[in-house]
Amino acid sequence: MPISYSFSGSTFRVIRACVVAMFVVGTSGGMADEKKANLEQTFSALRKTFGLKNPHNATVVSGPVPVKMLRAQSPGKTWQVKLGEVQFKLTIEDKLDLKVEDGLKRLERLPTIYWKAFQIVSEGTKDGVAYYQNLDGAAAHGSQNYLNLVKNADAIVVAHECGHVLEQRVTSRDPRTLDQWKAAVKADNFSVSNYGDHVAHEDLAEFSYIYALCLDGGKLEELKKLSPQRFLQWERILKEAAPLADQLRTP
Repeated sequence: MPISYSFSGSTFRVIRACVVAMFVVGTSGGMADEKKANLEQTFSALRKTFGLKNPHNATVVSGPVPVKMLRAQSPGKTWQVKLGEVQFKLTIEDKLDLKVEDGLKRLERLPTIYWKAFQIVSEGTKDGVAYYQNLDGAAAHGSQNYLNLVKNADAIVVAHECGHVLEQRVTSRDPRTLDQWKAAVKADNFSVSNYGDHVAHEDLAEFSYIYALCLDGGKLEELKKLSPQRFLQWERILKEAAPLADQLRTP
């Protein structure tokens, strides 16, 4: 399965900016022309308050239960937790110093429509939202089979990775999903972010977090005007992605 590698916070953004800057200068042989604002830049002010007013608090339903985590069979512990009406697993690697409540805080900041991603990665023997001490330099990995985070991965990173989780669930049922996304990107003719511009599934995951920002910050209409075709495709993915109910554990 594809793996997403993301860096959290300012380090993530600085690395991305530097990589793109070096590419542009190296190919042009001189100073790059100033680029138009992309979606990430347009809505960057919303990052500061993202999810802070969400009234939802997660609670522990059961656990901890000792487990061998899916990544390298690392020893860890799993809790069943509930956020609103959504129940999912939270797993923490034993060697990571992280309290359950601290691991849940960043998840609580995401819009409710994104919580189904936590359920999808909790199906069957999956680890749910899993925290590791180290992911080989990445801040997160996301697919419909796992959502792995390091301790410092913030809510923005989680929203990006949820994009991968939800897209892959829909793509598994409709293989045309990423082709439709590529067509939407072309039609919109508006950059999502420097990081997302180079490959369709990262463009989609970047739009996932920007949509979450705008939903939380009351700016969805502005986002829709700037990127109407991506907006249409992402709302379709949000609607169609769903967990396998018969594989979710109940209290």
